[in-house]
Amino acid sequence: MGGELGRRPEELFNHYVSLWTATRNIVGALGFLVLFWSTVVLLGGFVGLLRLKEFWVLTALSFLMAFRMAKICSKEFSKGIYLEEPKIISILQLKWMEAHNKVLVIMMWMVRVVKFIFGWSFILLVNISPLVIVGISVWRLVQRDYGDADGDPGNRAKLTAALDIFYALTLFQGLFSLYHVALIWKWGRYLLSKSSVAKYCELGVEKWGYEVARKYLRETKRKFSKEGVVPDNWNLIAYGVELLQSASEDDHLWGARVLDLVYDKDESVVVTQNLLFSRLSIMNLITMIGLRGKDNTEKRERAARIVAHLASNLSITHFPGTLQCICSLLESSKQSCDQKLPDKKDQNGSLNTSQQHQDSSLCDWLLANIKRTTLYVIQQDMEDSVKERRTSYTSKGAKELISQGLLILEKLTEDEGNCTEISRHQRLMSKITSPLSSHNFLSIVQDSTMIQMISSLLTVVSRILTSYGDGTTRLRQELASNTEVVSNLMGILDTDSEGAQELHGRALEILTELAFDDYFTKLTFGDPEPKCMLNKLFETVQRIFLDRERAIRLRGQAGEALARLLTLRKATARGANVSDILSKKDAINLFNKVLDHILSSKMGTAAGGSNSNVAENISDTEQCEERNLISALLSVAVVMCNENVISKEDFAHANTEDTALVKKLKEVLESNKHSTAECLRVVKLTCQLVIAIIQAKPNCIQLFDEQNFKEALTEALDTMSEIDGCMLFSGNGYHREGIKPARSLAPLVKEAQQLLQ
Repeated sequence: MGGELGRRPEELFNHYVSLWTATRNIVGALGFLVLFWSTVVLLGGFVGLLRLKEFWVLTALSFLMAFRMAKICSKEFSKGIYLEEPKIISILQLKWMEAHNKVLVIMMWMVRVVKFIFGWSFILLVNISPLVIVGISVWRLVQRDYGDADGDPGNRAKLTAALDIFYALTLFQGLFSLYHVALIWKWGRYLLSKSSVAKYCELGVEKWGYEVARKYLRETKRKFSKEGVVPDNWNLIAYGVELLQSASEDDHLWGARVLDLVYDKDESVVVTQNLLFSRLSIMNLITMIGLRGKDNTEKRERAARIVAHLASNLSITHFPGTLQCICSLLESSKQSCDQKLPDKKDQNGSLNTSQQHQDSSLCDWLLANIKRTTLYVIQQDMEDSVKERRTSYTSKGAKELISQGLLILEKLTEDEGNCTEISRHQRLMSKITSPLSSHNFLSIVQDSTMIQMISSLLTVVSRILTSYGDGTTRLRQELASNTEVVSNLMGILDTDSEGAQELHGRALEILTELAFDDYFTKLTFGDPEPKCMLNKLFETVQRIFLDRERAIRLRGQAGEALARLLTLRKATARGANVSDILSKKDAINLFNKVLDHILSSKMGTAAGGSNSNVAENISDTEQCEERNLISALLSVAVVMCNENVISKEDFAHANTEDTALVKKLKEVLESNKHSTAECLRVVKLTCQLVIAIIQAKPNCIQLFDEQNFKEALTEALDTMSEIDGCMLFSGNGYHREGIKPARSLAPLVKEAQQLLQ
C-alpha cells in the first residue's frame, strides 16, 4: 500500500496524532472560553438575576468543564505521581520502623484509598461529561426558560443572549469532546489492535508488536506536543534509531526489535542510511553483541543481524571493541547460559515467616497486613516486569550467533583497511582459522545447513590473504605450513556435492595465495610415495579450468589461478618455474585447448534480444561471467607465451586456424569497448596476445589487416584512455605475488600497431 508511494505504513499513526492533538486543542480553547464566559459574564455580571435552577446548571457545567480542562488526566495522573504511597511504604518496610512511622504508613494507605475513589470518579466524569454537557446544553437551548430578570426587559434580553451564547459554546465544546473521546476509544483502540499493528506498522503477530506500537504512538504525541508538528522523516525506523541512542538498556532492546523486523521487510537501504548517521546507535549495537548470559540472548541475536546489514559500511577503527565483540559471537557455543533468576521459594519463605508473626496490637496487626500486601504487589510487579522485558522470543541458538558473526566479518572484509585490522587481532584470527585445521572439516562441508557459514569463513580468509600487512604474511605462513588446512581445502575441490561446489571458488583463491609461500612447496600428500602438493594443486586447477561442464564463473577463477601458478617459482636452487612440471607435449596440448576455448567463447557472438527485463538481467549476468572467462583464457595464453611455457616455434605450429582466431580476437575487442575496468583488462590482454601472435607468426599480419585491427585498437584506446589513466591509482592487487603490474593501454596499442605495419 503506502510502500508503493515511498511512504511508511505507520504514517497513519502520525496523522492520527496530528488529528487527535488538533481536536484536543479545539476542545481546550472552547472549554477555556466557556469557563471564562460563565465566571466573568454570567456568574460575575448576572448572578443576582439568575434563577436557582439556572445557577446550579451553570455551576454544574462549569465544574464539568473544569474537569475536562484538567490536564492531569493525560500527564501527571497517567504517570502515577499521585499514587506514590505504595512505593514509599515498600522502602520504609526495608528498615526497622519507629512508632510514628507506623502511623504514617497507615495514614498513607487511607489517603491512597481516598485517592483511588477520587481517581476513578474523575476518570468517569471526564469520559461521560461530554454526553452530559451536550444533553444539558440542548435541553436549555430548547426550553430557554431563563427567567424574567426581575421584570426589566433590557436585563432580560442581555441575560437571554448571554445564556444562549454560553449554552451554544458548551454544546460545541461537548460535541468536539465527544469526537475527541471517540478518537481515543475507537480509533486509538483500533490502531493498537493486533490486526492494525500488523497492517499499519508491519510488526507482524509478535506479542511485543502491540507494545512497540503503543510506545511509538506515545512518543509521536510527545514530539507533536513539543515541536507542534510531527517531523516529516518520523517513522518506525527513526524511532528504532532513537531508542538505540537512549541510555536505557531496555530501550536498546526495543530499538533492536523494531529495526530487526524492519530489515526483514526489504527496508535495508533506508534503515542503513538512518543508522549510519548515528554513531552512538551503532556503538550500542556492537556493545549488545558482546553481552553475555541467557537474559541477553535476544539482544545479541537481533543486534548481530542488524550489524551484519551495516558491516559493509563500517570501519573498525571508528568503533573500538568491535573485534572483541565479534569474538564473543564466535565463542557462543562455549558460553554458559546458566544464570538464574531469584528463587521464588525464598521469597515465599520470607512471606510465610512474616505471616506467622503474631502482632500484639491493632497497629502492628494493620502494619503486618499492609506489609504482606505490599510485598505481594511488589513481587507481582517484578514478575510482570520480567515477563514484559523477555516476551516470547525463541532463540535460534549458538549457530545463529556464529553465523551472524561470520557474516559480519565477511561484510567488514570488503574494506582492505578492515582486513588489516582483523589480521592483527590474534585471538579473532585463531577463531577464524581453527575450523580449517579440523579433522571434521570435510564432513561439515557435506552438511547443507553449514554451507553458508563455511562460505563466509572462506571469504574472510581469502580477503585477508589478499590484503596488506604483517598479519597477512603471518597468516599465509601459518596456513601454508599446516598440512591439515591445505588437505581440507584440496578436499573441497575434490568434493562435487551441490553445497561444496559453492565453496570451490573461495578454496581456489586461498590455495593460490598459499602456493606462493615457501612452506607450501614443501608439502606432500600420499603415504606410500609422497607427491608434491603444488603439483596436485596445479593439476586440479587445470582440470577445473578446462572442464566445460563446470560453472563459467568457477572456470574463470580457475583460469586466473592457473595464470598466476604458471609464473610461480619453485623453492629450488635453480629457481625453475612451476610450469616445468609440464612436459613440452602437455604444454602444447594445454595451449591448444586454451585457444580452442577462446574460439568457442560466446564473447563477441550475436545474442538474441529480449524485451523482458528479467531476461535482460540474466543476459547481463551471463555476459559478465563470460567476460571474466575470456579474460582468464587470454591471461593463461599470454602468460604461457611471455613465461616461455611454450616457445614461438611451438606456437607457430599450434593446432589453430589463424583466420578464425584473428576474427575472434576482433570480436572480443569490439565487444569490450566500454569504459570499465573489466573491459580494459580484456582489451589489454587481447593486445598482448596479438603481439605474441605476430611475433610467432608474422604471416598473420595480413589477416589482422583484413579485419581492420589497427582502427579497432585506435577506437578502443580513445574510449578507454580515461579509465586507463585512473587505473594507475587503483593498485589492482599488484602487491600480491604472481600479479605483475600491467602496462598502460597506450604503449600496448602502439606496439601492436607498429608490428601490424
